[in-house]
Amino acid sequence: MPDAVLFDLDGTLTDPAEGLTASFRHALASVGSPVSEETDLTWMIGPPIRHNLTRFGLAPDLHDAAVAAFRERHLEVGLFEATLIPGIVEVLETLTSWGVPLALATAKPVRQAHITLDHFGLSHLFAGVAGVMTDGHAVGKDRIVADARHQLAMVGVEDVFMVGDRIHDIDGGRANGCTTVAVEWGFAEPGEMDAAAPDHRVAAPADLIALFDRLRAS
Repeated sequence: MPDAVLFDLDGTLTDPAEGLTASFRHALASVGSPVSEETDLTWMIGPPIRHNLTRFGLAPDLHDAAVAAFRERHLEVGLFEATLIPGIVEVLETLTSWGVPLALATAKPVRQAHITLDHFGLSHLFAGVAGVMTDGHAVGKDRIVADARHQLAMVGVEDVFMVGDRIHDIDGGRANGCTTVAVEWGFAEPGEMDAAAPDHRVAAPADLIALFDRLRAS
């Protein structure tokens, strides 16, 4: 049985597409770089904001203003436009019933992560929440995962799993000695998880329960 399981948030536990993409559009428009509604921005879901702004091609001197505009809109509206992935609550409750401690490891600011967990009534299932501070500066997923392990006092324990939907979740878990699990219902780009080469891949939350059940029995 795993000693602990760490979960990414956006794209893994929740579908945040509506709120996040609307908040990114708001942020870009606020600094004079509007994006049409037809432009696909789902690739922005998961990585740190500044990483996304750089990839988009926004001038670095506009990043601070864009981050502030994004956060303002997202705190007021965007967070509450997310929906839970169907079946994911059963995964969390099943692991908790088995006595497996859980922690969140997200590129979101910690405050937003807590608001999201509270909004969906999930806070009681998590013994730790690791993310970034509200200064908007990028923090690698390796540091976030390390923080989550620290919060669970699982720094030296080998059997810790990291579950996520993007390559940085897998890379961050691997950097901290975690067994990595990629979920295929998130926002990975084509070929992204082939390049990430996680230890396990699952297509649905029920498959995630089945994976941990097999590990529990072995």
